[in-house]
Amino acid sequence: MRIALLGTMVALMFAGCSSGSGGTTSGSGTETLENCDPVCVGGEIMRYVRTCSEDAKDYVYEDCETWICVNGACESPQCYQPGHKECDPYKPGFYLECDTTLTKLSPGNCPDDTQCIEGACAVKPCEAGKKECGWGAILECAEDGSGWVAASTCNEDQFCDPEAVACQDMDPMCLDHPQGTTCQNLDTALQCDLRGEAAPVKCGGSEVCVEGFCQPKVDGVEYELAAQDLSGQDDSGSTLDDIFTMPEIQETLMLDLPPKDIPPLEKPPKAWATFNGGDFINEEIKFTSSKAANYLHKDVDLQVTMAKGVYMLELHLGGIEQGVVGSFSSDEPGSVNPWVWFNDGTHDQTGVQWKYQSVSYAITLDQFDPVGGRAIGTFSCVLEDQTGGDSIEVTDGFFDVPRKQ
Repeated sequence: MRIALLGTMVALMFAGCSSGSGGTTSGSGTETLENCDPVCVGGEIMRYVRTCSEDAKDYVYEDCETWICVNGACESPQCYQPGHKECDPYKPGFYLECDTTLTKLSPGNCPDDTQCIEGACAVKPCEAGKKECGWGAILECAEDGSGWVAASTCNEDQFCDPEAVACQDMDPMCLDHPQGTTCQNLDTALQCDLRGEAAPVKCGGSEVCVEGFCQPKVDGVEYELAAQDLSGQDDSGSTLDDIFTMPEIQETLMLDLPPKDIPPLEKPPKAWATFNGGDFINEEIKFTSSKAANYLHKDVDLQVTMAKGVYMLELHLGGIEQGVVGSFSSDEPGSVNPWVWFNDGTHDQTGVQWKYQSVSYAITLDQFDPVGGRAIGTFSCVLEDQTGGDSIEVTDGFFDVPRKQ
């Protein structure tokens, strides 16, 4: 039994042809993939554009990064946190909710017997001491039962679990790659849900997980089993580690095997800046997700994005040609037209999409590589509040991010 299992596992480990992440499989499938026109796919958010390879043997997935997929193309979203509710401070009981497609903000109002607090419609009067979840906060009923107060606020890398009524850590993959997706094994995809948890998605019997998506198996294509999927036990109770240390198995493994196709390590992206003004007091924000550079050929615009929780920043260099580097300042305007946008998650986006927009800037672009390379630079700016609040001064800005598009 053990030898038979080993033969199967070795065949899976060292299959010759790989088609993305997932596992090695064979058997009846389709000859080629269908639906090769650009379509939007994803978990709860459609943020990937799916097309086909030239031979239609593989699907190709383009990640829209901080944008979303609409009608088969990446477009700028209207809001950034799906399901996020924000109470209207001037209209008690009213709120704005970010649509799960990120394409619109929908107004709503809480029922008469509730109050809007921290994005939640909480029933009042309430049971003294009872706790509920708001958006990223834990609510507690006041001692006299008259209403709710925000007892505590979750960290930016946490969400409020409504079942435990406690702040829980987001999945590391989801924190670094919001609405991301990956393959847990051959039969199961892991896709980040709206709260930042990686939820398993089981593939159908004629499907295989590739690059985080369940797709039809294609005849003649072998899907390589990832090393982390080689875990578990056979029905004899022996673990795979036990099997591979057996003397007869070690001798078998001395065969000449093809080298593993291990991709080179990718330099991690970095981005940060210091904010002063409004609700910020010399606060350094180290951005944790969506750190990338995209060049929009049609608009001749280099777009550098970065995010952390509710904070979203986009830096644009409009009119710049590919590969051009240099310093650009509002004091000495030229053919390149930079601007910076910033959202802190606290405003009504039906009026303006971005709460803050730069009125002055100093940007240095030190490196501007082709796709697959890097965009590296520094920046500072003054951001004006488009809703009438205080301006923010941004200093010591830095980015070293991959060029994705």
